[in-house]
Amino acid sequence: MDKKVDRGILDTVPRTNYGSIINVNSELVDWTAVEGQPGNYIKVLALDEERHRVDFLFKQDPHAEFAKHNHRCTAIAFTLGGLWGYREGEELHFRGTYSYEPPGSIHTPYSTADGMFLFGSFQGTSDLMLDILDEENNVIDELRLDFFGQYYEG
Repeated sequence: MDKKVDRGILDTVPRTNYGSIINVNSELVDWTAVEGQPGNYIKVLALDEERHRVDFLFKQDPHAEFAKHNHRCTAIAFTLGGLWGYREGEELHFRGTYSYEPPGSIHTPYSTADGMFLFGSFQGTSDLMLDILDEENNVIDELRLDFFGQYYEG
């Protein structure tokens, strides 16, 4: 006899709050296409404007690329699936790899035929997270916390 285990409220709702604690069932949060970045999708898990932080799940379709950018924040990426890298580097990241990107890191993330899926966290000292760059490293756009806020269903 199969007995269903009661997993509590997060089994049926995407997020709960207990004081300042945020709990998320990411399976109940929809993937949203990232504006202006074809083949890139995001689920914003937590957005903390006071502490200048955003935590998210991110995925790319096979052979997709995200715009070249400069981090104005510290970024953490933990790969959950797929195979991806930076156009400016030699490493490929696969399930279980971790990447620490300090402010000032410039790169262009891309996925291989396997696509990619990761957990990311941006932690800054202001609301400015990324400078979007052209090929000559000129700033052509800025991504601030409010950019991520449009994808947050909190």
